[in-house]
Amino acid sequence: MKDSPQRVVYDCNVFIQALINRAGPAGRCIAYVLNGDVKLFLSDAILDEIRDAPNKSTPARLGVTVDRTQTLLGNLLRVATILNDVPSIFTYDRDPDDALYVNLAIIAQAKLIVSRDRDLLDLMDDTRQEGAAFQRQFPALRILDPVQLIRELQAAT
Repeated sequence: MKDSPQRVVYDCNVFIQALINRAGPAGRCIAYVLNGDVKLFLSDAILDEIRDAPNKSTPARLGVTVDRTQTLLGNLLRVATILNDVPSIFTYDRDPDDALYVNLAIIAQAKLIVSRDRDLLDLMDDTRQEGAAFQRQFPALRILDPVQLIRELQAAT
C-alpha cells in the first residue's frame, strides 16, 4: 500500500517557474502534485498571486500567459486543498509576505514548504538567529528548494 503523500505548501515562485519551464525542477514539483505524489495546500492569497503572474514584467516576457496560468490554476484546483482564514501564528520581519506560506503550512500540518526564496530558505540555516529561532519553534517544518524536494521524493521510492 502506498504511503500517504507528503503534505506540502509551494511558494508562488514555484508556480511561476513551472509556467516558464514545465520540464524544469519547479515543473516536476507541479507534476508531483498532479500525480498525487504530494498533497498541496493553497490559500486564496496564494491563488491570487498565481493569477497575477502574467501581470508581472519578468514572467510575462518569459511566456507566462493568462491562458497558461488559467490552465495551471484549473489543474491545481482539482487536486489541491484550499484553506482560508489562516491565522497569523508566525511573523517574519525580514519578509512579512513570506509568513503566509509558513502559517498555511502550520495550519495544514504540512512538513514541507518548497521555495527558491532566499528569505524562506534562510529559516533553515541555524547559524542565523532567525533560522535557529524558527527551527526551535517549528522543528517538524522544513523549507526546501524544488531540487531538494525532487531528490527526497526520488530517494523515498
